[in-house]
Amino acid sequence: MAVVSDEKEKIVPDMPRPAVYRFVQEALDALIAKHKFKKGDKDDSDLTENFNKQCNKLNSAKYLGTMEHSYDEMAPRLAYLLLHFTQHTYLVNSILSDAYAACTNLQSRTTVFNELMRSIDWGRISIFSFGGGPAADVVGVLMWLHRFGFQTKVQAAIADTCKQWDATTNSVFKMMQFESEDDNAKPSPQQKYTHNLWKRMDGGIKYFNTSLKSPTTLFKSGSKEMVAIGQADIITLPFALSSVADAPETSNALQGMLNAIKPGALLVYLDHTEGGQTELINNLAYWCGMRRIYFMKEMNYAMPKYEDAEILDNYAKDLDEPVPRESKVTAIVYKKPSGYSYDRRMKMSRREQNNIKQAQIRLKKSNPDFKLFRPSFY
Repeated sequence: MAVVSDEKEKIVPDMPRPAVYRFVQEALDALIAKHKFKKGDKDDSDLTENFNKQCNKLNSAKYLGTMEHSYDEMAPRLAYLLLHFTQHTYLVNSILSDAYAACTNLQSRTTVFNELMRSIDWGRISIFSFGGGPAADVVGVLMWLHRFGFQTKVQAAIADTCKQWDATTNSVFKMMQFESEDDNAKPSPQQKYTHNLWKRMDGGIKYFNTSLKSPTTLFKSGSKEMVAIGQADIITLPFALSSVADAPETSNALQGMLNAIKPGALLVYLDHTEGGQTELINNLAYWCGMRRIYFMKEMNYAMPKYEDAEILDNYAKDLDEPVPRESKVTAIVYKKPSGYSYDRRMKMSRREQNNIKQAQIRLKKSNPDFKLFRPSFY
C-alpha cells in the first residue's frame, strides 16, 4: 500500500490549487456510501430528500455554529459539512494568521504568541474546541500551521452537545490520509495537501458530550473536560455563545472555563456580530485576567476564488440559494498573561516571515491605524 511521502514534489502549474470544497465533496460521497452500506439499502431517496430539506433550512449564516440546531440525525450533519464546514475552517485560519501577524514584530522577531511558539518549536500543541461540531476549527488551526510551515503535532479535544459528531468527524479525518493499493501511485496536489494536514494530528480527536447550559458535570473539579482545557495551548469558541448567552448558567460555566486556561494559552472567540455574547465574553475575560490581543468587531470574510462553488454542484444543485461564501463575524483573540519570554529569532523561517509580512500589509490596508503590539507587555 502506497502512502504519501514527505519528499518535496514539483506541482504542475496548471493543476488546480488544493481546495477544502473538493475534500468536502469527497467526504460527502464517502459518508453517504458508508451510510447506505450500513443500512443495506440501495434506495437512498429518504436520505436524499431529508438532506435537501436540511440544506435549505440550514443555508444561513445563523447556522455557522452547531449550537443553533439538532444534529442527531445524519442528514443535518451532512448538510452542515456542505454549507458551513469550509467557511468555518477559513475563518479560523484567517483569524489566527492575522492575529499572529498583528502580534509579531519582524524587526525584533518577537511575538505575543511566545508561549505558543515555544510549544510549536518543541513539536506539540493541544487544542480544545467548545461547540466545534465536525472539528472545522481544528482543521482551521491545521491550515494555519501548514500555511506558516510550522512542523508540530496536534492533540485535539472537542466538547459539543451532539455526540454523533464523534463518528462523523473521525470518518472525515480518516479520509484525509492518502492511501493507494498501487505502490507506485503518487498523490495529487489535493491529496498531498489534505494528507499533510492529517499527519499533523497526534491520534484521534477526543469528544466530550456536554453543554454550557449544563455546567455541573462539565466543570466538576478534576473532570476530563477541565483537564483538557487546562492543557490546551489554543481554546476555540466558534459560535458557541450566541445560542446560550441569555441562559443564567452560562456566565458561571464560561467563567469556570476561563479560569482553567493556563498562562500563555490563547482563546479564539468567533461569533455573530449581533447579540450580547461579545459583551459577555469581554467582561468575563477581563475579570478572569485575560488580555485581548486581537479584536475585529466586524470581520467581513469572503471565500478565496480557488474555492470554486462549482466543485459542490453535485450536492448543491437543488438548493434554493447558493452555498454561502461571505460572512460578517466578530473575531477576538485573548491571551492568559504569563511572565515567560521566548526568543525565536533563529527559528523564524523565511516562509513564516513572508506570511507575516503579507498579513501585516493586508491589515494596514483595511485598518489604517493598525499598530504592532509590544510583546513585552504580554
